[in-house]
Amino acid sequence: MSPRSIARAAARRGIGLIAVADHNTASMVDPVAEAAAEAGIGFLYGIELQTREEVHLLAYLDESSACHRFADLIYELLPDRPNRPTYFGDQVVVTLDEEIVATEPKLLVNSLDLGFDEAVALVGDHGGLPVPAHVDRETFGLIAQLGFPPENLRFDLVEIVEGVLPDGFGSAAPICSSDAHRPEEIGRRTTRFTVNATTTEEMVLAARRIGGRSVACVR
Repeated sequence: MSPRSIARAAARRGIGLIAVADHNTASMVDPVAEAAAEAGIGFLYGIELQTREEVHLLAYLDESSACHRFADLIYELLPDRPNRPTYFGDQVVVTLDEEIVATEPKLLVNSLDLGFDEAVALVGDHGGLPVPAHVDRETFGLIAQLGFPPENLRFDLVEIVEGVLPDGFGSAAPICSSDAHRPEEIGRRTTRFTVNATTTEEMVLAARRIGGRSVACVR
């Protein structure tokens, strides 16, 4: 999943907007943003948070600087537990040209010292768009881990990957993401946004179907 391999795979499949949401880190967003720009593809900055309850929450942000500020805060909430490369693999940071410039020592596949409700609020406080991840999956989804969506929270968008949006999310619109971990998986599920710009604000307006905007899963 090098930066250019991601962008090229998306371009081959006719995808006009991608996001990178690595687990509890934003270390690779900038090189992939460069690769997307080269390929003429829109880009959203993102992080996939794993909360204290082991729920995955996507955080989408429009700008690199905002994403990195948020990521720095998240990093402090990650347990100080070292990665085991022989088991989990090396956690490398590479440039656009695939030069390794850093290796992350902390194990990123871990839960933050942050509850789900707190995580949602924190994303919003930093100008991001919180989207519960793969809620229809049996592991690490909101329904699988908590049993139901918290009544005090409202979401505009909710990610599904396998089936349909479960009950309890009110007027939230489903988005279908590839959740790719290999280049060949990119584009296996996509979402069609009818928007005026590729921003999180426009995504929210699409979810609410304001001004002719819309969002729909494409199988």
